[in-house]
Amino acid sequence: MNPLEKKLESLIDNKTKNYFVAFSGGVDSTALLYCINETLKLVDGVSLTALHINHNYSGKSSEWKKHCIDFCNKRDINLLTYDLDISLIKGASLENQLRELRYKIFEETLNAGGKIFLGHHLDDNVETLFLRLFRGTGLKGAKSIPFRRSLGKGELVRPFLDVAKKDIEAYAQEKELNFINDDSNEDISFDRNFIRKEILPLVEKRWPKYNYNLSKFIQNANESYEIVLSQTEKDFNSVSSDKKNKIVLSKLISFPKNKQKNIIIYWIDSLGLNIPNTKILNEIVEKFVFAIKDKNPKFIWGTSEKEGSVCLKIKKDFLIAQSIT
Repeated sequence: MNPLEKKLESLIDNKTKNYFVAFSGGVDSTALLYCINETLKLVDGVSLTALHINHNYSGKSSEWKKHCIDFCNKRDINLLTYDLDISLIKGASLENQLRELRYKIFEETLNAGGKIFLGHHLDDNVETLFLRLFRGTGLKGAKSIPFRRSLGKGELVRPFLDVAKKDIEAYAQEKELNFINDDSNEDISFDRNFIRKEILPLVEKRWPKYNYNLSKFIQNANESYEIVLSQTEKDFNSVSSDKKNKIVLSKLISFPKNKQKNIIIYWIDSLGLNIPNTKILNEIVEKFVFAIKDKNPKFIWGTSEKEGSVCLKIKKDFLIAQSIT
């Protein structure tokens, strides 16, 4: 059995009946879809569905959609297609908003349960690490892409996350799989493409196994973050109140400032709101928490148009977080 197929075999369980694959038509998702289809042929009582999301951002979008339909028809794989209207998307980061729309579709698909597989691989994980490091990430961001997580009423899994892209390409070539090439992947005006095309080839010349070594760092960051998270949860419980969006201010400021920051991040994240960056956190713990309470102080980050934006208020001995969107 091919090593990639063996990875997928270990992710098939008796409880899950519905399996899905996010299928763009590129080499990664094509190899993944073919691989899971071959694996599930040996399992009774399960279904496989490919999900193709047409972003309509390229002149070739319709051609790519047709390719995915033909690929699935040829192999008798059920396919669901979704068409996005990017003209309705406003804001600076089209890439992030398209990602949010994709994951919303994935979540709705999994409302009946099941597993959805995504084709992210080792090289994607390393690129994500570089992106976050250049943006000044903390320990949580250094965890990079998670291997699996809950989504809707099901689970999202990335079975190839420790597999190098070259091994996926070799599998696709071995199985003689046709796939599409997205021209936008060559555009180095996108940060990820710049890292992939300009930075990492230089790194690889000097350190040929850099991706595997950085994968070890990501694993260590995951383990370290879990330790920090466990302690932060205990600290948060000691400052929490009977309402999720309120914490006790006097108890918060009794902690050292580095722990105050961790508590605030944990709290805001648990509310599903946008986590404050380092500059904002410093302003909160250095100044805002000492604001005069009878003047109804407020601290806002984000805008009313940006989902997850936050307004902090101080009332009596409570620090209160509210969404402003």
